[in-house]
Amino acid sequence: MPNSIRTTSNTQTTTNSTPAHQAIKGSHDDDLSIVLNKQCKVIDLTSPNDDEVILIPSRILSDIACDINGAATALYDIGQLLALIHYDKIEAHTVPALARLAHDATDTWASLLYEQLESINNTLAMTGYGKEGSQ
Repeated sequence: MPNSIRTTSNTQTTTNSTPAHQAIKGSHDDDLSIVLNKQCKVIDLTSPNDDEVILIPSRILSDIACDINGAATALYDIGQLLALIHYDKIEAHTVPALARLAHDATDTWASLLYEQLESINNTLAMTGYGKEGSQ
């Protein structure tokens, strides 16, 4: 039954045919799996050809998404600033101060993203994919 919720004494499950879900509950369905138990809810977005699965708390995924959003916003803002400088919309004497602010912002966001990458790489190192951005 597609996207059904099955209840047992300890779990509530939206069934699915992914390998990770089959390993957990042995049930079959399409596209999405949600396993609820007394400790956590597992949302399974794997596909049948996925051979490795990493479970991470949604809090960590949210932190990663927030950092990506913040960095993307900072990059967009710096692009807007550079466009204003290019089109002489900013007075020449304010450009150095804005350049320092842009530099500080890029350094800060780069540090945050490298910290996130290190955390993700520690997990990826345990898989067949290995670390990203490593040399």
